[in-house]
Amino acid sequence: MVEKETLIQALDEQRQKFTHPKVAKDFSRWNKTMQYHFTDRGEYYLIRFVEGQPLPPAEEQHPKPDIQYEMDSATFLAITQKEISGFKAYQQKRVRLKAAMPDMLKLQKVDKL
Repeated sequence: MVEKETLIQALDEQRQKFTHPKVAKDFSRWNKTMQYHFTDRGEYYLIRFVEGQPLPPAEEQHPKPDIQYEMDSATFLAITQKEISGFKAYQQKRVRLKAAMPDMLKLQKVDKL
């Protein structure tokens, strides 16, 4: 299990990717909620987007997030450290993702950064 401090730092680094010049315009109008559920920790973290700006991660659960990831914390860390791609982890059923198809396609752009 990943330490909480390391997990929060990785979440914040992931959040900052949405402001990268290569993808920021794709998310510029987003007003969405993105929730991460770490099954090994039983914790939920939420990143809210307001007019495309991702707010810092908050430890809370949203009843109906627009995008929901479910995985263990070690898988998340492996994805953020580029040991495995998000798509490959999804194919291996190490990640569950619930989102609208257009959102899923946009999220693939962030995975390539």
